[in-house]
Amino acid sequence: MSSLLSEHFGYLTDEVKLRRYGEAIAAVVRPDDVVADIGCGSGVLGLACLRAGARFVHCIDDTPFIEVARRTMLNAGFGSRVSFHRARAQQVDLPDRVDVIVCDHVGYFGIDYGILGMLSDAQHRLLRPGGVIIPAELRLSLAAVESGVCRALVGDWRGDKVPPDYHWVGDLAAEAKHPVDLKGDDLISGSAEFVTIALGAEPQPFFSRTVDLVATRDGCLDGVLGWFDCRLGTDVWMSNSPRSDERLERPQAFLPLSRPVPVRAGEVIRVTVMARPGDHLLRWVVELPASGQRFAHSTWNGLLLGHRDMTRANPERIAALNARGRARQIVLGYCDGRRSVSAVEQLVLKEHPGLFPSVEELSVFVARVLGADTGP
Repeated sequence: MSSLLSEHFGYLTDEVKLRRYGEAIAAVVRPDDVVADIGCGSGVLGLACLRAGARFVHCIDDTPFIEVARRTMLNAGFGSRVSFHRARAQQVDLPDRVDVIVCDHVGYFGIDYGILGMLSDAQHRLLRPGGVIIPAELRLSLAAVESGVCRALVGDWRGDKVPPDYHWVGDLAAEAKHPVDLKGDDLISGSAEFVTIALGAEPQPFFSRTVDLVATRDGCLDGVLGWFDCRLGTDVWMSNSPRSDERLERPQAFLPLSRPVPVRAGEVIRVTVMARPGDHLLRWVVELPASGQRFAHSTWNGLLLGHRDMTRANPERIAALNARGRARQIVLGYCDGRRSVSAVEQLVLKEHPGLFPSVEELSVFVARVLGADTGP
C-alpha cells in the first residue's frame, strides 16, 4: 500500500496534469453525460467530470486504491452518481454505453502502461458512437543523451562499491528501460518523432522506426531518451518532454548503451526503436556510421528468464495443472453457491490437509483463492 500511496500522491500533486485534464474535461463533458473513468485510481478525473456536470461516472480500477475513489466521492456528496468496479477495464460490462471515457494511463514513454489495448477495447465495447476519449492522441519522440545520472544507471554496477562477482549485472542494466528526470541541457542532439498514435483505434501490435539524430556538440553518448506529447482535447496538450516549460511531473524513458561513446558535433547517431506495446517490450539499436560502432539492446534480454520461464512461454507445450493449480481447483470445487467462505475453508482443511506443508500456509492459500475468485 505504501507504494500505491506514493504513486498516487504524485498524480494528485501534479498541478500541470490536473490543470490540463481539467481544461479538456470542461470542454467536453456536458450535462447528462455518462462517463467511464478507466484505471481511475483515486478517482480524481471522475470527480472532475462530475463537477463539470456529468450525470453519472463509472469508476473502474483493479487495485485497492479504488476504495480511495469510493470514499472521496461519498465525502464530496456524489455517492449516488457513481458506481465502482474493481476489475480490469477489459473485463467490465457496463449497463449502457458511455458518452465520455477518461484515462491517465500514459506511461513514461506513453505506451508503457497498456493504454493502447485498454482504450481500443473501451472504444469498441463501452463508448457510444460519436463519444469522446480523453486523451485522444500520443506523439512519441526520441533524442540522444549525455547525462552523468544516466551513465551511473549502468556504470555503477561495474564500480568499486559492487563486489566484482556482480559487475556483470551492469549488462542487465543496459537492457532495461529506466525512468529518469532530465532537462534540455542533457540532450546531445535534436529530437525526432518516433510515432503518432490515435488512442482508441485498433492498436498496432508492433512499431518500428529509424531516425537519424545529429549531435549538437562534442560529448559522450550515454543512450537515447524517449518521451511523449499527449493531446487530451482539441487544443489541450500535456508533455513530459525535457524541453517543455510546463512539463508533467512524470519521468521520461531512458534507453541506455552498454558503455558511453564519444561523439563529435555534427556526427550522425542512427537510432532504431522497435516496440511491442502488448508485451511491454522495447528494442533499440544505436549506430554511429562515422566510427562503425553499433549497439543493440532489448528489454527482453533484461527479463532474467530461466529455463522454466522459457518453457512456459512455449504455446505448443501441454497445459497440465501443476500442484498450485490442482490446489486451486480443489478449493474452487467446494464453491457451490451455498457454502460460506468459512465452510469451504474447513472442508479443504479437513479433506486435503496435505496440499501445503503447513496448516497455516494452506489457510493463507484458501483465503487468497476465495478472495480473488468468488463474489460479490
